[in-house]
Amino acid sequence: MMENIKYHLMWVWGQEEGFMKRGKEGMLVITNMRIAFIMKTKMKYNVHEEYSLRQLRRFKEGESVLLPIERYNEIDLQNDLDESDKNIDIPFNRIIKIWQEKKRWGTLLKLKFTENENTKGYKFMIVKGWVKYPLKDPVSFQQFDWDPIITHWKE
Repeated sequence: MMENIKYHLMWVWGQEEGFMKRGKEGMLVITNMRIAFIMKTKMKYNVHEEYSLRQLRRFKEGESVLLPIERYNEIDLQNDLDESDKNIDIPFNRIIKIWQEKKRWGTLLKLKFTENENTKGYKFMIVKGWVKYPLKDPVSFQQFDWDPIITHWKE
């Protein structure tokens, strides 16, 4: 089966479940075979910025943001996954549970999956705004319907 990128989300804050686990910014790439959280990419800064701003505009205009990016393909995804062990690769067959939680301040996509016979939990949120000093951190999150991604995993 050929891998196809279905969705590509920018400005995603991902965080491992657990005490004192610090979140990180990245891109969430959903294919027909996996969910990948890419924190280290070979994508050029100006391309990343263009797609991040395009996604923000789509949110403001009420358009769908669940789209692939034209200049990022399956080969780019594999290169990014091979480039850094900081990037997280979660094949669909290792996902135990996937659900969303709606909070007053934003919506989370939560995952439980197996890794080396252990169960790990992750949560992902789409950032609406950032503070840059002293560290880049999110200040607000989007209300987002994660159901299409959850449904995609169940298929």
